[in-house]
Amino acid sequence: MIFHGYDTVMFGDVDGSCIGHFAHQVRFLERAEFLFMEHVKLSPRQWFLTHYLFPRVHLDVDYTSPLHFGDEMRFDVQVGHLGTSSYSLVIDVFNLTTGEISMRTRLVIVVLDPGTKRPTPIPQALVDAFTPYLVGE
Repeated sequence: MIFHGYDTVMFGDVDGSCIGHFAHQVRFLERAEFLFMEHVKLSPRQWFLTHYLFPRVHLDVDYTSPLHFGDEMRFDVQVGHLGTSSYSLVIDVFNLTTGEISMRTRLVIVVLDPGTKRPTPIPQALVDAFTPYLVGE
């Protein structure tokens, strides 16, 4: 299954030429992840601030076409890997205004115990919520 989220490129997301600013485009991935977590009924505020820490440890991004101020985007989110204490999200960002894919990404996240700051097993609720979105499922 694939989750589809939607957003618009805002003025603060672009550089002086009105093209998506390199560093700001990583924020689109945060938006996509937030929308995905809300969709699977795992409140980001509860999970990210209360019970676990979720540091991002690796990010691969291929920028394939520009995003401009005012462009409509679609985030296609899947779970690429579901390990013991880490998982990855595969997020493709489509520019709905031009009909082109703008970004292909893979984000690796580790689940940490907030007290020890050490990896801890992925909670079963997260596994259950993410399993239908595993790539190839």
